[in-house]
Amino acid sequence: MASPRTIAMGLVLLLPATALAHGAGGHPADPALHVDASLEDCSVVFAPELTQDAFARFAREFGSVSAFKQVSPPTTLGQGGFSVGVEGISFSIDDKSAAWNDTFAHPDAYHELGSDLSFPKLRLRVGVTDDLDVGAFYSENPQANYGWLGFEVKYGILDQREDMPIALALRGAYTKTLYVADMDMHAVTVDVSVGRTFWNVLTPYLGLGSDAVLVRETSDAVALQSEGLLVPHATVGFEARTWHVAIGAEAQFSAVTSYQVQVAAVF
Repeated sequence: MASPRTIAMGLVLLLPATALAHGAGGHPADPALHVDASLEDCSVVFAPELTQDAFARFAREFGSVSAFKQVSPPTTLGQGGFSVGVEGISFSIDDKSAAWNDTFAHPDAYHELGSDLSFPKLRLRVGVTDDLDVGAFYSENPQANYGWLGFEVKYGILDQREDMPIALALRGAYTKTLYVADMDMHAVTVDVSVGRTFWNVLTPYLGLGSDAVLVRETSDAVALQSEGLLVPHATVGFEARTWHVAIGAEAQFSAVTSYQVQVAAVF
């Protein structure tokens, strides 16, 4: 029987985007790229030139982007409810900066990381009680050396009803960066969100929170101090739900602005 990880990888590979996208080809070789011909795709490999300042910036940007995003309104699923969905995230980085150039290695000098990046996720949520949801997400680039596994808990503080015009929820999440030999990275997220449902279909929402990013360098190429960073974020999004289908979109403004979309089956 196929393992859950094998099944997840297969579903991810069916998506139109596979992990991080790259810049266009047909350009001259870039002498600044760190090349490792044994790689199939751009991978997280620290270069000897990586400085403490660049490592801190990379931790802030990579950590906050990969942290488990909300991509759902403050409403809960209800006891026994569940949701399974496919999610995509896109964002832009300064790939020529030392923070990204000295933390990635490339198959050849023509294969840059690119400034516009995206990757897909698989996500599951379950309603434990009427007010409490738990969830998880998984993503990886099977051609590279990085992936993510995350868990979340959301508690509904206020439910929208006739005498309460909004829903309010508190959420905590944990994200572990997987498969990277040169670092050990964790992100702990706390956020609060408020929203209102219109016509029993559309729920716009706003949120505020922060990601605590903790990363320890484990590379043979450098000797750097561990970084612990608090990265605040603001969120704006919406979800449209009809029958058993939910479609959502979200923008998160943080160290790197990111955009998420999700299509989910809800029961």
